[in-house]
Amino acid sequence: MPNVADIRRRIKGVKSTGKITRAMEMVSAAKVRRAVASATALRPYAEEALSVLRQVRLAFPGNNHPLLEVREADRRIILLVSGNRGLAGTFYAQLFRMLRAHVSGVAGEVTFVTIGKKSDAQVKRMGKDVLASFPGILSLPTSEAVRPIARMLLEEYRSGRTDRIELAYTNFFSMMRQEPVVRTILPIATEDSDAVLENEGRAPEEGKYVIEPGPDAVLETMVPRLLEAEIYHAILESNASQEAARMMAMRSATDAAKEMAEGLTLAYNQLRQSKITQEIAELSAGKAALEN
Repeated sequence: MPNVADIRRRIKGVKSTGKITRAMEMVSAAKVRRAVASATALRPYAEEALSVLRQVRLAFPGNNHPLLEVREADRRIILLVSGNRGLAGTFYAQLFRMLRAHVSGVAGEVTFVTIGKKSDAQVKRMGKDVLASFPGILSLPTSEAVRPIARMLLEEYRSGRTDRIELAYTNFFSMMRQEPVVRTILPIATEDSDAVLENEGRAPEEGKYVIEPGPDAVLETMVPRLLEAEIYHAILESNASQEAARMMAMRSATDAAKEMAEGLTLAYNQLRQSKITQEIAELSAGKAALEN
């Protein structure tokens, strides 16, 4: 049975932990505000880029352009976006559970390009190869920083070393809702780009634009920029989701520490009261013995 000193030490430790998790919650709250602002600011650009791309795609009957043609996906690359730090609640568990289910359901060779140290660790546990890793980009993501990633993926696809490139990340919807997704970014997938637009309530009109100097030239110029925007947007969405999950996890940990401290304080007071009662009883018994 714990004594008063042990319970006092546990109360002190739990309260110290609660202060740490409270501080981490406040830091995450500040970070999530900035991350959400960045992600939402880029969404209109990403949506408009997909809308314009859809118009360009209509100029290629039968998808007879190399960047539009759907191949047999014997070899694929998955660009996995996660994070570098832990204590993020269910953020990693949801993403990696979805990823394992996706990989187990596909045939052929799967190689990874990772953004985030946690991505590297997960891919190694899955026994898959990592073609390239970019852990440092998460601390200060910019469109210029993702350009080498987009260039490398486009080169892998153009050279024929891979048949499909997919993007796996976590979409931010609200502080309580973050959903991991996997979608194809090369070849330019009709269903995936249309689904993104439909989810945002957008339905582009067909044949809306006159394309100059020509569909081929526009597509060759636009696809690298679109890949950069998609990767950059995925990083911002993932960062917002991660900080939101971390803030909620730290809030839950702070509440749990508070409840535990209250329970320990109650136990401490009960144990202390019982000792006081025992001492009073012993004194009373001693006094009665002396009087007799």
